[in-house]
Amino acid sequence: MPTSQSLPSLVLAAGLSLAPAVVLAEDTTTTELEQNLNSMDRFFTLSESAATPPTDVRAETGGSAREGGTGVGDSYGISQRVEMNVLEHLSLRAGGELRMGTGKGFSPEAQVKYQFFNQAADGLNASAGVRYKQLGFASDGGEAEVFLAAGKRWGQLLGTANFVAGTGVSKREADLEGHVGLGYLLGEKLIVGVNTRFQQEVVDEPGEVKGTGREFEMLSGGLVGYSWGPVDLSALAGWYFPRKTMTSGPLAQLQLGLNF
Repeated sequence: MPTSQSLPSLVLAAGLSLAPAVVLAEDTTTTELEQNLNSMDRFFTLSESAATPPTDVRAETGGSAREGGTGVGDSYGISQRVEMNVLEHLSLRAGGELRMGTGKGFSPEAQVKYQFFNQAADGLNASAGVRYKQLGFASDGGEAEVFLAAGKRWGQLLGTANFVAGTGVSKREADLEGHVGLGYLLGEKLIVGVNTRFQQEVVDEPGEVKGTGREFEMLSGGLVGYSWGPVDLSALAGWYFPRKTMTSGPLAQLQLGLNF
């Protein structure tokens, strides 16, 4: 039976044995929080995140509606995507989108992304990848894309940008895209910001009839996103400028993400 003199020594020994575990738990929690904050550009519905998912698997369900002002370019759609970290800094994503209205149809897609810069170690996030979509920008012939994404967080301020080049798989056509997002973190769970996507066809499909309007498409709007445990919810409302017309109309998107 321990004596009264040995009790303080036993308490001290127990405290010293538990200290490394407590420090390790605090370090793990801090690392996970930093990783989550550094990948908050996943809330930008018009852009590709510059980081791989913050957890092993991320599933996204989205809905969108946009009107071109005169019926031209009007479309509605729902999408489902699942992205998995298969190796460190390497993710695979598969899914599809069902479009109704202009450019209607079901478009399966697949993507590979590699993150070669990490904000915690390098000061910014940067990644590159390839993507295939059954429905391209200007036709239904399928499209292969390569993209480069970069993002950085300065305290509460977050910025991200994408450059995308796409080419038709079965038809002679090509387009370029630019995506920009700027957000502000209102704490660890809430973000507000703006997001814009610009898309321009640079090689037309042979025999395509030229329109009388703009040759580009642009979507832009303000967003709000909230993270509640493994659940991410983001909404964007703004304006849509469709290709081949000079009219424009409202845009709305809603995205639900699950990280597990």
